[in-house]
Amino acid sequence: MLSSALLGFAGWTFVPSIATRHALKIVLQLYSQYSGRPLPVPGQQIYAQLYRYTYAVVVLAYLLYNLINGSNTMASNFYEVLGVSPDVDENGLKLAFRQFAKRFHPDRVGPQGAELFIQTRDAFEALKNPTVRFAYDRFGPDVLQWSKFSTTREYLHHGLLQSAGYHLATVIGLLVFSALGSQSPVKFWRYLLFFVFFASELAYVLYPLPSTTPILSSAFWDPSNFGTRPTLLQILFPRRVAYQHILFLHQMFIFSSIALTRVAPQLFPDTQQDEKQRILQQINQQAAFCDREASVALHTELQSIHPSSPSSRVGTSEMRPVLQPSTEVIDELAVELKNMILETNVKQKTGPLRSVWESAIARKRTRSDVGTSRLVIPSSNTSNAQNTNKAQSPSPSPASACEGEGKLPSPRPSPPPFTRKNSSYVRTRSVSWS
Repeated sequence: MLSSALLGFAGWTFVPSIATRHALKIVLQLYSQYSGRPLPVPGQQIYAQLYRYTYAVVVLAYLLYNLINGSNTMASNFYEVLGVSPDVDENGLKLAFRQFAKRFHPDRVGPQGAELFIQTRDAFEALKNPTVRFAYDRFGPDVLQWSKFSTTREYLHHGLLQSAGYHLATVIGLLVFSALGSQSPVKFWRYLLFFVFFASELAYVLYPLPSTTPILSSAFWDPSNFGTRPTLLQILFPRRVAYQHILFLHQMFIFSSIALTRVAPQLFPDTQQDEKQRILQQINQQAAFCDREASVALHTELQSIHPSSPSSRVGTSEMRPVLQPSTEVIDELAVELKNMILETNVKQKTGPLRSVWESAIARKRTRSDVGTSRLVIPSSNTSNAQNTNKAQSPSPSPASACEGEGKLPSPRPSPPPFTRKNSSYVRTRSVSWS
């Protein structure tokens, strides 16, 4: 029983999704063929609608399959073994058992039929009592082991106590799923479904009673085989009794709850959640586009400095990363990185390299001024005017002596353009960073 339940839950977890993927291909082809429109693709509204409808049909079909399979695998009751209707009288029951004994007596069929014959004989002897038969129809073969009870009330009390364990476990399971899951209207429908099946089970157990009160008669209908209005289950399974209908209701509740949980979000999607999913999908697409562009830029840079023949060059769409650059490329990249690190450190506003670089520029400027003064001999008037101007204007800082306010020249000269051999492709790089 436990293994079959685990297999059932595993089936509900994987089968609908797998079946929907395969069925959706057929649905999309049929839609494109009969509507004359192009084949829908993921991301379009019509694609999402077709997926929802296909998924709902697959889940409902799988629900129907599970119900039919559960009905076919249910064990036969005592009346089905004898081949009579459940409302047969005592004389008809005796006649049916005699015919059964003639066909399936161990003396006729051998030892392999002894177990079935003994079980049927014990059930027949017990069901001669109308009270035991009443309890058997509602609680199943376990009633034959309740030998200490003698009245209908005692059988009902004990049977209801036993069935209360199933309902208590079901309520706890519903509460746990409701607490762990997100807020959804499916929770309400699950509880409503539970109370509908619970009321149906009570109706099958409580009617007909030996003495029916008017209050109970107005609250419930009579679903038993002795009632005047048969239910749908009695129409579908006329040879079955109340306890088999109750077991089938249990299966229906479990499978219907799972199907409701899976189908409702597809047929009635949350618009806010769908909007979030759409935004996340757009973000993922943008991120994938940026990643592709960055990869193309990196591949272009690596391909541009890697020596190769013109015939080996490929387009952007076919570009692949250089897995093993040559030694010449590695050495050139190392020198470039070293110079970039020095240039970045020099351009910092503070630091030892900044101070050393400004001092070097100041010394060079001082030597340049001294050399100029030696070559040019100004007149006295010109010299006095220049001295007056120098006294009035502040001396320029080493940083402002460079090109641009607060900028320093690059600590390294710009390298010559790099030309690949056997190619007209020329690579140049700007090294002056502002």
